[in-house]
Parts: sequence; C-alpha cells; structure tokens
Amino acid sequence: MFRCIAGAFLLVLVLTGCRSAGNNYLEARDFADYLKRDGVPVSNVRQIPADPFHASSAVAILVGDSEIGVYKYDRNSELQRKKLERIEKTGRTYITGIPYPAKVYGSFMIFGLEKNKHKRAILKTLSNFR
Repeated sequence: MFRCIAGAFLLVLVLTGCRSAGNNYLEARDFADYLKRDGVPVSNVRQIPADPFHASSAVAILVGDSEIGVYKYDRNSELQRKKLERIEKTGRTYITGIPYPAKVYGSFMIFGLEKNKHKRAILKTLSNFR
C-alpha cells in the first residue's frame, strides 16, 4: 500500500515538474517536426553547434528559401535560464557583438525570422510548441 502511495506521489511530482517547465522537455529538433505537422515547408534540418549562444542544443531549419536557427536552453540550469530571460527581455541575441532580433518561447530561442516569408506560420507554431 505504501509503495503505491509513494509511487503515485512521485508520479505527481514528475508530471508537475514537466508542466511547470513548459516545453523544457522538448529538443530543438522537435520544433522542425511541429513545423512540418503545421504545414510549414521544411526542406532541411541540420544540427549546429549550440555553444556560441550557450544553449543545450541547436538546429538550423530551412523553411522556404531561408534558414532559421532554433536554440534550446535548459530552464533547470540557472545560467541558461538567465541567458534566455535576458534574450527574451531585450528581444535580441548577439553574434560577435552584433545584435540580431530573436524570439523566445518557453525554453527556445529562434532567430533568422525577420526575412523569412513564412514568419507568421513559424510564430504560430512556436506559440503552440509544448
């Protein structure tokens, strides 16, 4: 009996943790699948280094004729969470000191949207990415 109660309690804790973290359980590559599911024309997905932005994982997704960068930050890591919150607050990320517009949703940062003709569809998918 005690084992059942303890197991149920542990399950509730795990599920609550997943919900509070939003989409933190997903990976950068998962976003490409969500885009495809929503009918956004994804023609290529490739893994790229996450290090330049101090993220956990990253992919470049070719949507239409331009690429977007999708970076996953682990919100359980204080350093990554603070970095992501800074990007979200300013709406910018920096590459060698040059600011670029970026969009943050949950644990993900996306940049390269400004010139993409599918920007609206990408943002719609991003808002449902959980």
